[in-house]
Amino acid sequence: MFPGSSLNNLFYPMSADIYYATQSQNDFGEIIKDWNKDRTIKCSAIKQNPDSKVPKFLSPEQIIEYDLSVNFRTGEDILQSSDDQIYRITDILIKDIKDSKGNFVWRESLTDSTVFEVRAVEPMFDMFSVLMGYRVYLVRADDQEL
Repeated sequence: MFPGSSLNNLFYPMSADIYYATQSQNDFGEIIKDWNKDRTIKCSAIKQNPDSKVPKFLSPEQIIEYDLSVNFRTGEDILQSSDDQIYRITDILIKDIKDSKGNFVWRESLTDSTVFEVRAVEPMFDMFSVLMGYRVYLVRADDQEL
């Protein structure tokens, strides 16, 4: 074993903030989502194609589109909030992904970190078929405002 450490620190050296949506309707019947931070979780994250080149993220056809996909792992079920409410993946955002030293990994500017939408959540099992965490497929949100 590692002295003064745990396997969770080894598997999930990073952190991220989880936001959930509360929905309401305006006078025209449009659904309005308000985003609220629920908690900070331990995680690990790496871009979808770690050996790829930066130009693959840019599509300069007519409009430049920035397409970033991230493979995210955590020991916590992000579909369930800290108050045990279950959310759909369309009502979850992940923001402020930080490395083990507290630095933002993906940023939009010097002060704003990238907001990610959840596209898929799948369980991970150990060699005894016991749930040990979750893989989450993230994409950069088109709307970076919470």
